[in-house]
Parts: sequence; C-alpha cells; structure tokens
Amino acid sequence: MRIYLAGLALGASLSAAASPVTENRSWTETYPVSATAPRLEVSNIWGGVRVRAGVPGQVTVSIAERRSAPDQARFERSLQTIRLEIEADSSGVSLLVGNRDDSRWYWNDCRDCRVDYQFDIQVPPDAVLDVGTVMDGKIDIQGVAGIVSASNVNGPIDIGDLHDCTVVDNVNGPINMNFDRAPLQNCTIETVNGDVTLEMPEGASLDVALDLFNGKVSSELPVGPFQLPATIEQIVQDGRTRYRIQQLAGVRIGAGGPTYSVASINGDLLIRKHQ
Repeated sequence: MRIYLAGLALGASLSAAASPVTENRSWTETYPVSATAPRLEVSNIWGGVRVRAGVPGQVTVSIAERRSAPDQARFERSLQTIRLEIEADSSGVSLLVGNRDDSRWYWNDCRDCRVDYQFDIQVPPDAVLDVGTVMDGKIDIQGVAGIVSASNVNGPIDIGDLHDCTVVDNVNGPINMNFDRAPLQNCTIETVNGDVTLEMPEGASLDVALDLFNGKVSSELPVGPFQLPATIEQIVQDGRTRYRIQQLAGVRIGAGGPTYSVASINGDLLIRKHQ
C-alpha cells in the first residue's frame, strides 16, 4: 500500500510539473503553375481556408500555424504525427494537414495535441478548387471562376462569384453560394444542420432536386414544379432482397438546365436573386 501511495504522489508531482506548450509561427510561399485551370487541394483539420482570385501563373499561400500540447513530450510528438505536407508542381498545389502516409490522426499517440492552420491563398482566376476543413474553421472562397468543391464539418461555407461546383457538403453549418453567372453543370449540395442559400442571377435556368427532412423552400426567382424520376435501391439483408423506392420533389428555375441536388436534415433552402 505504501508503494502504491508513493507512486500516486510521484505521479501527481510530475503532472503538476508539466505545463502546456504553445508555439505560433507564420510564413508565405509562392508556387509557379503553368497548367490550364491549375488545381488547389486543401485538407485541413483545425482552422479555416480562405481563397481569393490572384494573378495567373502562381499560387501564393500564407499560413498561420498555432501548435499546442499539454506538455513538451507530446508537443515533440505532434511535430511528427500532425504536420503540414505541401506538394507543388506545374499543375497545382496540395496542402494536407495530418500524415499523407497514414490516414489516422494519431489521437491515441498524441492526445490533446492540436495544430491550427489558417490558410490565406491566392490562386489564378481559373483554378479548380477542392478544399475542406473539419474543426472550428470557415471555408471562404471568392472570385474564382474555376470549378469548386468544398467541405466542412463544424463551420460555415461561403462561396462568392461562383461559376460551377461539383460537391459542396457540410455537417454543422450553413452553406452560402453566390453565383456570378448561371451554372452550366450538375452539383450536389448536402448539409445536416444548416440552411442552404443559392443566390442566382436573374434569368438563370436550373433544376433543383430536393431532399429536405426538416426544412422548407423559399425563392425570390420564379419557380415551377419539376418531375424527378424515381430511384430504386436494392437492399440485401439476412439473405432477403428488398427494394426501396424514393420519389424526390423538385423545382425548376426558368427553363431548367443542370441539376442541383440539395439535401438537408435540419435546414431550409433559400433561392435568392443576385444583387
């Protein structure tokens, strides 16, 4: 019993002696690109991603890093397990927070470690974007004419002067998309807890497939009903086959055109007129 109590006392003493470690640093890098529609890929964990249209031929990345851990040992460990990896060539730039060789985030190896990255990026106006973050960050994209994909888990997504998108998804946060012109291709928009706002130019033509569980639709543009084909899903469970048939609602803006699939569990869809 005495050995056990002594061990507890020693552990308490070491715990009291340990103190949190925090480090802040920032830097800017510029990468030349020569491809038509160069790509930008960002996969962040903590922190936001801000993208703006810059000049042709280069991607400029400004990074603010805040690294923290409960003690020096875990701080040193975080330098190996949670790091920023940058790949760049003439076709574009990729920024990955984590570990490119292993998809795990090493929570058990570095518990309570955290590295916040705030990315402020300028890209050629025709760049193709695929950007995302997970915790405590905002996706903010403005003025990029290339095709955009964006994702977030806890925070808003704001995209302005948009031309086209492929996938925009969120879990806890709104999605706001302001279009500089009428879109020309299909796009999927999904959120769990958050409203979706599409701001379209007057005269835009679009078909919107709706899958709203707890939400309503309102529009400042003229809309009409849009008949969607039923989808049939085959499910095999316990050796038995079942078919699930789903008929989604839809609205048509103008004369119709590309299809935007909008799904939300708890959120409304607002279609606004571009100002």
